[in-house]
Amino acid sequence: MLNFELFEKDDEVSAYLNTADKNFAAIGYKEHGLRHAKLSANIAGNVLKYLGYSEQDQLLAKIAAYMHDIGNAVSANDHAQTGAMIVLDILQRMQFPYEYIFPIITAIGTHEDKSTNPVSAIAAALILADKTDVHRTRVRVSEQLLLDTHSRVNYACRNAFLRVEKDKKTIALELTIDTNICPVMDYFEIFLPRTNFCIKASAALNCAFELYINKDKFY
Repeated sequence: MLNFELFEKDDEVSAYLNTADKNFAAIGYKEHGLRHAKLSANIAGNVLKYLGYSEQDQLLAKIAAYMHDIGNAVSANDHAQTGAMIVLDILQRMQFPYEYIFPIITAIGTHEDKSTNPVSAIAAALILADKTDVHRTRVRVSEQLLLDTHSRVNYACRNAFLRVEKDKKTIALELTIDTNICPVMDYFEIFLPRTNFCIKASAALNCAFELYINKDKFY
């Protein structure tokens, strides 16, 4: 039986996520642990919920999003594919049927494939959840880190909200950025590929993607 709490309480899943975050902390990169996993899961599930997808699809997207970065426990390189294989083993251990396993591992294995279109609604929801998590709480603050544009843009973001409107067929990322920390254009320097990926993911859900920064519409 599908149950999201199984993954939250699973020692193996927690060990992988905690190790992934420790590995990223060691190289001075932003948070990729339980906070990002839980938030991504909630966003992915809600995207499909608000668009009227089935409860099963919502739950599969939530599970995939929770474990999408698990491969970083091994290496950041090719972590999507590594993570998919790790999650395959976990789901087989839990005796999940393959009709549930494949949508989950496919979404995880393709969540960094920015050159292609998402292969399913579950994959699209995962991409949107992952790529719109921009926030200062992800940054491990230090003077040296804030010299890096990527860290500075995340740190400057005081609020991020993904608004899904089924009737309008729009998915909008609304950001509040402290321009005293970085100019708005720095966001586009770092996140333009992510924005394009969100456009593809939204299109896969038959929606248009919109981007607002400090209430100004940029796309």
